[in-house]
Amino acid sequence: MPTIEFTLQRIQKLLGKPVSIKDLEMDLQWISLDMNEINEAEGKIKVEYNPNRPDFSSPEGVARALKGYYEIETGLPPFTAKGGDYKVVVDPLVSQVRPYIATAIVRGIDLDDEQVATLMNTQEDLHWAIGRDRKKVAIGVHDLDKIVPPFTYTAVKPNAIKFEPLQMPGYLLTPAEILVQHPKGREYAHILKDTGIYPIIFDKNKNVISFPPVINGTLTMVTDDTKNLFIDMTGTDLKAVNFALNVLCTMLADMGCKIEKVSNMYPDGPRVTPNFAPAEWTVDEDYVNSYLGLKLPEADMIKALRKVRFDAKPGKRKGSLDVLVPCYRGDLMHPVDLTEEVAIGYGYSNLPLTIPQGGFGKYHPKLEAQALVRKVMAGLGFQEVVNFILTNKEKSFTATRRKWKEGVVLKNPVSKEYDTARQDLLSGLLQNLQDNKHESIPIKVFEVGDVIILDKNEETGARRDVHAACVIYDKEAGYTDARSALDAFMEMHGIEAFEVKAASNPFGLDGRTADIIFDKKRVGSVGEIHPEIISSFDLEFPVGFFEINLEPLM
Repeated sequence: MPTIEFTLQRIQKLLGKPVSIKDLEMDLQWISLDMNEINEAEGKIKVEYNPNRPDFSSPEGVARALKGYYEIETGLPPFTAKGGDYKVVVDPLVSQVRPYIATAIVRGIDLDDEQVATLMNTQEDLHWAIGRDRKKVAIGVHDLDKIVPPFTYTAVKPNAIKFEPLQMPGYLLTPAEILVQHPKGREYAHILKDTGIYPIIFDKNKNVISFPPVINGTLTMVTDDTKNLFIDMTGTDLKAVNFALNVLCTMLADMGCKIEKVSNMYPDGPRVTPNFAPAEWTVDEDYVNSYLGLKLPEADMIKALRKVRFDAKPGKRKGSLDVLVPCYRGDLMHPVDLTEEVAIGYGYSNLPLTIPQGGFGKYHPKLEAQALVRKVMAGLGFQEVVNFILTNKEKSFTATRRKWKEGVVLKNPVSKEYDTARQDLLSGLLQNLQDNKHESIPIKVFEVGDVIILDKNEETGARRDVHAACVIYDKEAGYTDARSALDAFMEMHGIEAFEVKAASNPFGLDGRTADIIFDKKRVGSVGEIHPEIISSFDLEFPVGFFEINLEPLM
């Protein structure tokens, strides 16, 4: 969880009223912040916030929410951005590598040391929370008075230009050289791997402003003398780019800066940023009350929403509310999120303490079935492992003699090791054997867990099945060992009406592999792992296995 540290003195200044650490210790939890550390001697507080609330990455954002909680200010914060003459020309070429840019001008910069530190920390938090470590969004902050408009966002070949990057004064380097020689270049080179061209922002005189998402030029370095800023956000997701810009600009506005709009001239037309217009939602009052177990009248519901810095009024449809959500809140995805905001504004401590209709909760039948599987497999002498539901497409398929078939693939994976959702458990168990082959044999491990299968009949386009699988790694492990484990597994589950039929399977050795048939349908396989797979996972002994879909059995 990301954290933010601030002083009591600063929060009091932002709120315009005295509060104590004891007050904040109690009140911050009601606006979704968790207390991490309190230093009463120095008057400092450290809190954790959810990554979906990057507006809490600064004391200004926290104070903004507290003003609503304390009813110092309610409703939408009045952020404005004046129209300006600055333009950024977006070259169609850059769409091949990093297609989106959003920019802003910030005037009247007069920040103290604490505010400068906040700006830097918020920038890094946004890189992590929204930017996916700069891959999705990267931020550039520049001294506006050192560059000449209009600016151009384009792409160049790796060795087409040279400029002096930050942190390496006196060195003129090409983008390709920066990715090899500069610390930030080496850290973020993977984002631009195999692109062939690199994004660059120039000013009118062809001076390099930035090489996103890697490093800015020394020319625009912000110093104590900086009075005006040019901010650029570049990335692969237009919504995320605009959202990150709004979070940063509203924070600077709360610091007393003036925000000015910029026209980003895309090939299909201009996009003016920042856009502080609120998002419009409509929610049914009965829906909110049913979730909260309340009978809040319309006026009280509107008051609660205004306390969380939203705005609301009676909707055009009877029994509904039209809600305005501020531009720095990008975490709302469903009407239930608005319901949560009503609860926060109303006060969690004011909600009635009731036992839900139907009594106390109980385990879902699927969880009970999984618990039984664990008990059975442990009784058969197997040790449980728990692998990630995300896996590597190449490792899971190529290494197991299978061709890739359609599955759930992550658009922006944090790591190439986890770029797709698993479709079986067996490939993960084989990786467990490879990682633990130095242990004494036999090794008998199992896993019970979810796999994700594409299914057009499901609302989401995919379904989640529960599988169970095991492997036996030993000098003479084979089909007989796996079949014995399967028979015992079925017997302990009270299942007699199943068949085992010889079949070909990429995982298994021909003649020593079979399908498991239940209710005339194939539900799994049992057998001995193919020697090619043994070699792929660098194993030394045979492996017996079975994997079964528990859904039909449940």
